[in-house]
Amino acid sequence: MEKWRQNLIAILLMFSSILLDGFIANTWASTLDTSFGLIIPRTIVLMIIILSFHYKEGFMLGSAAAFGFIMDTYYLGFLGVYMSSFVLVAYLTYSLKRVIRPNVLSYTLVGILGITLVEMIAYGIMRILTITTIPFQYFIVSRLSATLLFNGIVMLVFSYFIHLLIVNIIEESQLR
Repeated sequence: MEKWRQNLIAILLMFSSILLDGFIANTWASTLDTSFGLIIPRTIVLMIIILSFHYKEGFMLGSAAAFGFIMDTYYLGFLGVYMSSFVLVAYLTYSLKRVIRPNVLSYTLVGILGITLVEMIAYGIMRILTITTIPFQYFIVSRLSATLLFNGIVMLVFSYFIHLLIVNIIEESQLR
């Protein structure tokens, strides 16, 4: 498989993750507001993390910026929040990739760190711009904890299958 096919599959995986985020948020909107907090699906962040373990840094940083731009324009209406945080998550993954081998537990650990980073940056910018007025403690308890729990479980369940898909694609292209 040529290099362009590998990159196309990575882009399609990230695009499907954005669609899955919106689908989960719209379809299960009433069930995402649980007794222990509001769950925000972040499968795009999880996909960026898994792909960053296997793809080249330049491609993933550019893709993270492009998909962050899409998230900014669609969800927020102003630019920079998700775009910068997605690039930081991809860079964090590259920094940790030197010391952590890719497996389900490392994906989950880096996923929890990445989602925390994205949520904290988004909350901080929204708080500075007075778009949100909820206190920091309430944000941690009601939003971040439920989001981390949900996305951690999603990462534990699905990262193995996505890892196998990516490894098979990369191995197939090296055989040709």
